[in-house]
Amino acid sequence: MKRKVLVERIAQNVKEKPNVVQSVLREFVKVLAEAIKNGETVTISGLGQFKVKITKPKIGRNPKTGETVPIPERKKVSFRPTEWLRRYINS
Repeated sequence: MKRKVLVERIAQNVKEKPNVVQSVLREFVKVLAEAIKNGETVTISGLGQFKVKITKPKIGRNPKTGETVPIPERKKVSFRPTEWLRRYINS
């Protein structure tokens, strides 16, 4: 689902103008991204938990040449859905 469709569906459900929903969604994403960037864990009841995990440095391989390449440590965003969401999806 694209952002536009998501905004339209939410606007219909809450009987609000799409541009208002778009603004709220934009701000939600900004606040979420800023919190995650600062290392905070964000938990949204009924949805799940967003947090940053740090991957360990490792050695990779260039598939073309076979040369080994060091891959540095980096941050990645992890999402863990709530038990309710997992059950809902699997029902």
